Amino acid sequence: MARETARLSLRRAAREISISPNGLRNFLSGSAPRSATRAKLERWLADQGRTSRPPNVGQLVRLLNELSGDLAPHQTTQLGREIARLLAEAYEARRLSPPRWVQELLRQYRSSRSKSADEVA
Repeated sequence: MARETARLSLRRAAREISISPNGLRNFLSGSAPRSATRAKLERWLADQGRTSRPPNVGQLVRLLNELSGDLAPHQTTQLGREIARLLAEAYEARRLSPPRWVQELLRQYRSSRSKSADEVA
């Protein structure tokens, strides 16, 4: 987010995001935004049409674990495996090779499958 706003003045970025300059400054300094502000920030960042770096597989796995906190561990693993598979299929449907981070995610959940099978045995 900081990289995206660095190319604009603070006021202009805040105007584009529809938040106050002080709110944007506070967020960039590390404060946690309210959910409505967070949604505006996420929407604006998505509208920028580019990512500053590829997703981090570890962060994706941690996020999935947080989102599926009410599920059993094997259900979380199954969900991760399905998400990775869907991502790979979406790239392949567009005749694109899945990016490295998708391949890493597939490997992550393939290894989880073998670990789960070993733990049951």
